[in-house]
Amino acid sequence: MTPSLSIPTDNIYKFACLFGLALIILSVVSFVTMYSSNLDRRIRYSEIVIPLEAKTPRSTTEEGVLELNKQLLNVTRENEKVANGAVGAIFGLGLVLSVVGGHSWYQKVQVRDDRLTNLQLRKLEAELFKLEAEVKAQAEAVLVREAERGNGDG
Repeated sequence: MTPSLSIPTDNIYKFACLFGLALIILSVVSFVTMYSSNLDRRIRYSEIVIPLEAKTPRSTTEEGVLELNKQLLNVTRENEKVANGAVGAIFGLGLVLSVVGGHSWYQKVQVRDDRLTNLQLRKLEAELFKLEAEVKAQAEAVLVREAERGNGDG
């Protein structure tokens, strides 16, 4: 099975740039997914904690459930901080790879390729001009020969 989307292995700078973009997209998707998941958990724990805190005479079971859910809220917040740091690091790495790879690709490869393309275009234009001049010269030669034949007949 051949892949429909090929990885740009023709040059390391282009690969770094596109890999960096992939990391940026991955980090944004991860952030949104984790934020949504953590928000759901915090809401679920808060729905348990708020009514229990409002209740003044609490049983020992209710105290245990309240403490457990408060700890779960704290753990969720701490996990969110760590996950956000990891996602931020991945985003930063992706950004650096994209910028450095894109800049290097443009400076070291694309400028050279553009110059080569421009030189090839100029060469083709010169060849076309030369061919047009040859065709024009041949046409003039034919006209001169026909004129000479016309003068020789008369």
